[in-house]
Amino acid sequence: MKWMASILFMAFLLMAFGLTNAQPNLNEEAKNQEMTLEERMEHLGVIIPEHVKKQFEALNLQEPPVLLNPQDYFDWREMGGVTPVKDQASCGSCWDFAATGAFESAVLIADSVEWDLSEQQVLDCNWGGSSCGGGWMGDAYDVYIYYGAIEEPCYPYQADDRYHCEQDTCVTMVMLDTYGSVQNNVDAIKNALLYGPVSSCFMVYDDFHWDCYEHPYQGDINHAIVIVGWDDDMCDGQGGWIAKNSWGPGWGDDGYFYIPYGSCGIGNYTHLPIYESRLPELTYQPESFVFNVSTGGEAEETMRLGNTGNGDLYYRIRAFPPYFQDSFGYVWFDSDNPQGPEYNWIDITGTGEIIEFPGNPDNSNSGPMDLGFDFSFYGNTFSSINICSNGWASFSDSISTASYNFPIPYASVPNDLLAAFWTDLNPGLGGDVHFYTNNSDTAIISWIDIYDNWEEGIFTFQIQLVAPSTIYYQYESMGPEGRIDRATIGIENGDGTIGLQVSRYEIFTYGEKSVQFNLGQPPGEFDWLSVDHAHASIPPSDSLDIIVSCSAGDHTEGTYWAYMDLYTNDPERVHVEIPVTMNIGMTSVDDSEPIALDYSIKQNYPNPFNASTSIHYDLPKASHVKIDIYDLLGRKVETLLNEMQSAGHYRVIWNAHDKPSGTYFYRIQTGDYTEMKKMVLLK
Repeated sequence: MKWMASILFMAFLLMAFGLTNAQPNLNEEAKNQEMTLEERMEHLGVIIPEHVKKQFEALNLQEPPVLLNPQDYFDWREMGGVTPVKDQASCGSCWDFAATGAFESAVLIADSVEWDLSEQQVLDCNWGGSSCGGGWMGDAYDVYIYYGAIEEPCYPYQADDRYHCEQDTCVTMVMLDTYGSVQNNVDAIKNALLYGPVSSCFMVYDDFHWDCYEHPYQGDINHAIVIVGWDDDMCDGQGGWIAKNSWGPGWGDDGYFYIPYGSCGIGNYTHLPIYESRLPELTYQPESFVFNVSTGGEAEETMRLGNTGNGDLYYRIRAFPPYFQDSFGYVWFDSDNPQGPEYNWIDITGTGEIIEFPGNPDNSNSGPMDLGFDFSFYGNTFSSINICSNGWASFSDSISTASYNFPIPYASVPNDLLAAFWTDLNPGLGGDVHFYTNNSDTAIISWIDIYDNWEEGIFTFQIQLVAPSTIYYQYESMGPEGRIDRATIGIENGDGTIGLQVSRYEIFTYGEKSVQFNLGQPPGEFDWLSVDHAHASIPPSDSLDIIVSCSAGDHTEGTYWAYMDLYTNDPERVHVEIPVTMNIGMTSVDDSEPIALDYSIKQNYPNPFNASTSIHYDLPKASHVKIDIYDLLGRKVETLLNEMQSAGHYRVIWNAHDKPSGTYFYRIQTGDYTEMKKMVLLK
């Protein structure tokens, strides 16, 4: 189809017209507007420039072209060549929607990519004076030729022209080559339609209707539309055009209308947008970043963007804090995320105790269970936990037995909530709930082979608490499909005002998946990540190196998360999220603290640990310090530190995201002092 259309287009191009190369989604109020024809007519808005009128007067005097396709029916809707109908609402922007709709079709036909292009961009940024008060299609085409078109989601339609042009904040998605003027002749328009839908004009009279409306043309034009095909047998055999309007899909025939050839002047001032496929193709590396910096330190790495396609790659990079963060500062990641944990089920059936639920185990709460250590949760410290048979636990609620899973956050009980798989479960029908603590820094609650109350599903999952504040949910086996979409997963504070909802009433996992909750940087303090060359274009077969920088600034020690949103015009990779982690892991204490009298290295904390752990040590005097990590067989895994340091108390963080579970040793060497300790990585 593409090659045939191109050949036919070149033929009729020579016969039918001369090329010219001139120098919504609505807001909710507009979406819900039901406008009468009288109201619509108040917002008809085609204004034909005088030079355009003269150009078409001369073009229409030329010899009519030879009809290239004699078939009596042709409709781009049936060939996947049209984009969804939109609504211009209470703005005289039909000229904008007609040009944009025809251009969207040209790209869809050439590239098989359905872009939703921004009409608001054209309203705000055209330099011909076209507006909601009326305008000309050429002003829209010129924006697309000389600047390029951007996406509707980045620049949404407002049905209002009182905005400043902000197209530079978005990425150019596609560039128009040019547009052709088509003679007002049925055969010429049919020839143009072989290449793609065209924008055209006609007169809307006060009794206009969508089904074969007929009215003699009296010389005036007030409305622009997109012609997408023809049918020589429609309208009682008169034949006519199939046209896409901009009055929303609720008008006419799903937004389309049918009109006899020549009625109301249809076919006047027709233009064909001309677009040749030039698709870019993004490559990028690395796919994530992990920075390990000392307190107040800085670091940078290089990201390479490449373009292996045959069109220019336009991109924009913005850095954001985690969007899965609540207002207290908790963030969540699952094992599908590069920043997230690895799946790490820990079997406690031989070491933990089986929970005895009082009364009816269908809806029962058992506790409090002593953790044996302090655990921080939403700013409060707890030393015990309560376990409900319905897939949740609470640090403070030992009474509730809620089986109906509310959204998170929710003011009603239960609060101080760990909703691992909150739904109506019934251990009385089968399975057990187990509890384990090492009385040091780790506690585990496991629901093993628990039935739901309808006996439709069997679920095995667990909660892992690692002091001081890290939470893991592990899902070993969940199913079947018809039952795993009725639960709530997340965490919530003590009064139900703040929380993180991971999932509710949707399929989250069938098993072998992990979720991790951590307390990250406070919201509103995202200031540590930056990139140079945040937006640019990359020619075909070229690449660009971008510096990604992080600065600890005055942030405290710990782990900080962010992501870079890479937004491009590669239709296969419009949005790419690149995770970034900053570990502020090496710091000396304030000089006012007393200096250690002896060399020493402390037990890592937490231990066992998942992903990262802290190692503290003391230096009584300035020394050269080396800290190495070894596996169980004594093979060196990593050197954490190898440098000169002054006397003081220090901490270093080992980030073991890419290391397998198991036993490891860490050794410090400084002067005559050497010591080694054991630690356990659990994933």
